[in-house]
Amino acid sequence: MTIADLHRHAHEGRPAFLALLEELVRIETPTGDRDGAGRLVAHLSRVLEADGWSVSTVAREAVGDVLVARLAAPSGTSTLLLAHYDTVHPLGTLARHPWRVDGDRAAGPGALDMKAGVAAAVLAVRVLRAAGAEPAGPLTLLVTSDEETGSHHSRALIEEEALRHDRVLVLEPSRDDGALKLGRKGVADFHLGFEGRAAHAGLAPETGASALIELAHAALEIASLADTSLGTTVSPTVARAGHATNVIPDAGRLSVDVRLPTMAEAERVEAAIRGYAPRDAGVRVHVEGGVNRPPMEATLGNRALLARAEEVATAWGWSVQSGIVGGGSDGNFTSALGIATLDGLGALGGGAHTAGEHVLVSATLDRVALVAGLVGQP
Repeated sequence: MTIADLHRHAHEGRPAFLALLEELVRIETPTGDRDGAGRLVAHLSRVLEADGWSVSTVAREAVGDVLVARLAAPSGTSTLLLAHYDTVHPLGTLARHPWRVDGDRAAGPGALDMKAGVAAAVLAVRVLRAAGAEPAGPLTLLVTSDEETGSHHSRALIEEEALRHDRVLVLEPSRDDGALKLGRKGVADFHLGFEGRAAHAGLAPETGASALIELAHAALEIASLADTSLGTTVSPTVARAGHATNVIPDAGRLSVDVRLPTMAEAERVEAAIRGYAPRDAGVRVHVEGGVNRPPMEATLGNRALLARAEEVATAWGWSVQSGIVGGGSDGNFTSALGIATLDGLGALGGGAHTAGEHVLVSATLDRVALVAGLVGQP
């Protein structure tokens, strides 16, 4: 097996890749839609079983079932391929923005994030075998159903599977410029509730305790926790208070989005938000939420896996770039466990989560060859 062989077989697999991607895109799977999820899992199971994978599903009540496919090996470096099939696009999006291929661009809801990553995983193993090789050890493909809403129903299973493997390759899209994702910021959501005291705004405003004014103070103080030098962002995003123009508001709610480069920053910001002290003694504040995805830091294991990707790519003259991005993925969970994790190995394209979502096919097939090379080497 040579890298040139993998590259050639990956591009020869273009028709099969597009056919499978079209089949997946035409099954709409917004998070929580169990009908679409069931149809996609059934179809993907048939595809994988025809390729010799051992396929099972793990039932989930509130969201679609999780697909687990395995290729057994007696020994060697074990690899977990991590993907998800749920999308952010509501039912009916396909009718407004149908599947289409225009030259080297394939488009449709969920095509980039991340049904092309699922198709890439299937093709990567086919490419490896076409080049006369097999995975370097046991290989598992885990395709989850609720990544777009935080993986609350999948996290435990993801972590359980990761601990059984030596490394994790995450088939999320690359950065728009093609860079792999060596690290990702952690994600936290906080929701602050404010309980004040209502009063007539004209007759006796001084007898009230304004939840709205306290909310405003809190929003400014919490926003100041951001640290641009480290890449920590703290963004109040949604605020609600009051119900009538002549009433001092007695209730309010503030939501805050936080992105964190390190666990040290996560601990600092969370402690400050939970320790917020109201300026008005008449207003009580309670805090819900917290860190839902730990940071994926650029660990030694992650850097070693990136170095291996660079070796594979260099063999055919391709330069691998990498970076740290703000959005989280399921790779955050596996990296936090200390498992070597490399993200952004799926499709290249643009417009994720929008009507213009698309995949650049040739560049994505290059990435398929890279994944095949990684899977085939210890």
